[in-house]
Amino acid sequence: MSVAYTHAPGQRLAWLAARLIGIDRSYLIIGSQATYQYHRWLTPLENLASIQVYATDASAWRQLFGDGCAVFETLPTTAQICATQKAIILDPTLEPGRHRRRQMIDGLAFVAPEDLCLDLVERARGETSPAEVAAILIARREGLNWPMLLAQAGQRGLARRLGVLIEATAVELGADLAPAWFVGQLHRLAEGEPFSDQDYPDVRRRAILETYPVLAERWGVRLRLPHHVIGKVVLDLSAHSRPVLQPAGT
Repeated sequence: MSVAYTHAPGQRLAWLAARLIGIDRSYLIIGSQATYQYHRWLTPLENLASIQVYATDASAWRQLFGDGCAVFETLPTTAQICATQKAIILDPTLEPGRHRRRQMIDGLAFVAPEDLCLDLVERARGETSPAEVAAILIARREGLNWPMLLAQAGQRGLARRLGVLIEATAVELGADLAPAWFVGQLHRLAEGEPFSDQDYPDVRRRAILETYPVLAERWGVRLRLPHHVIGKVVLDLSAHSRPVLQPAGT
């Protein structure tokens, strides 16, 4: 994993913005392009973008196909991406609430960082997603809508997993990451969620279970996340951005 900084989304995604002009439909940029926008850590492929759209609008979005651009409705293979100049992945699961919470950046609609964090928490099947959650929380913590994040974590049943990742990140930071009130209320939500005996995240290589034993017990999560995963994020963001080792707001 490495850090790299490129130009603003309006320039980096100019090819996508040009195609969006002809379609007057609601959308959100999601996936690696949105994640990078919020943490500026792992740099995505510039010729690939994922957009979330309403299912009823899917046929209209297929019009983006052509002129060197391919539209996929399932995850394309590396060979398929390399075979086209630009590639768009359509996710027809947009909901009004997510669209209302969007952030407009350089004229483009991005999924809210709070929703994106929870998407990454929910789908973690390896070490990259938890690392990117940590990166977003570190990079954006002064501007995060913590009440929104709390409410959405409760609605999606992700309080346990979010809580253990937040506190593991704080351990690696050596400083509080989230406001104390948030952690307290999140833990109360977590106590109402059923305990899962499945490893989190689910990885092929069996990481040491006792990496964060106190946190794992506190949040009721079978955490398999080596220290170096979030530790690398902290080192990278400390070296390439403004200092992150400062108290979070209360």
